[in-house]
Amino acid sequence: MPYTVAVSFDRYFENINLPGDHRATANTRRDDLLTSLKGTMTVLDAFSSGSIPRFTALRGLADLDVIAVLHYGVHIKGKRPSEVLQSLRDALSEYRTNVRKNGQAVTLYYKTWPNVDIVPAAQISDASGNIVRYEIPDAKTEEWITSNPKAHALAIDSRSASAGPLFRKMIKMMKHWSQSHGDFLQSYHIEVMALTALTATLDDVPWTAFQFFDKAKELVKLPLWHAGAFADAYLSYSDRKETIRRLDMAASKARDAWYLTYPPMDDDRAAIGIWRQILGTDFPAHG
Repeated sequence: MPYTVAVSFDRYFENINLPGDHRATANTRRDDLLTSLKGTMTVLDAFSSGSIPRFTALRGLADLDVIAVLHYGVHIKGKRPSEVLQSLRDALSEYRTNVRKNGQAVTLYYKTWPNVDIVPAAQISDASGNIVRYEIPDAKTEEWITSNPKAHALAIDSRSASAGPLFRKMIKMMKHWSQSHGDFLQSYHIEVMALTALTATLDDVPWTAFQFFDKAKELVKLPLWHAGAFADAYLSYSDRKETIRRLDMAASKARDAWYLTYPPMDDDRAAIGIWRQILGTDFPAHG
């Protein structure tokens, strides 16, 4: 077990991180999906998305998102989101499927990890024929949501290149914290908050962790616009209020842990204890 906060954070990130490059698996699952849909649906494009190809996934919690761009006139025009999702399930009737809990995808279950969340989408082009955004279904509200997963992935890559490796680590930390504290925040929303809050070069882990909690608390208070839509539209009033309360508590404790880490305190044992209160038992104990 570690004796310093720095080593504890290193071990913590190892514990929660999904290691390796899984793009080959993602491409195989994407191609398998296209084969399964051939002859029943007109798919104009399909590409992997989500936390796995963006390298922001947590161990044991990540599924693969595949955006399936459907022919608008054939499969989407005049149909409610729930109808499009049901059509997709019907096309995959020989497989075990279900609608994802957020009502935006159909989950295709495999015998081995990862399962695939298939997100049907319509592509929107400008006057020159350039694709400017996508629209994906929300069966809960029966509305179409503006999204741009390719632009979002590029934004994550660009910020990681400028801010350093700690940027993606902070995203994983916040996702893990959320999973352990009510699971109120969606993965995509956390990534958008990181893009908004973490703009400088990152190197001091305890300080950056405190800053992220502190800034996230403020970001959840107001609607957060990103890539043509509100990233937090899914949050109810009560869930938003509870998330703010929990982030405020985490930020307060993180401030105390950061203060204990450096002179004049230099109390790694106490700081590690507080970080374990915030982040749970995946954060190693002192000793």
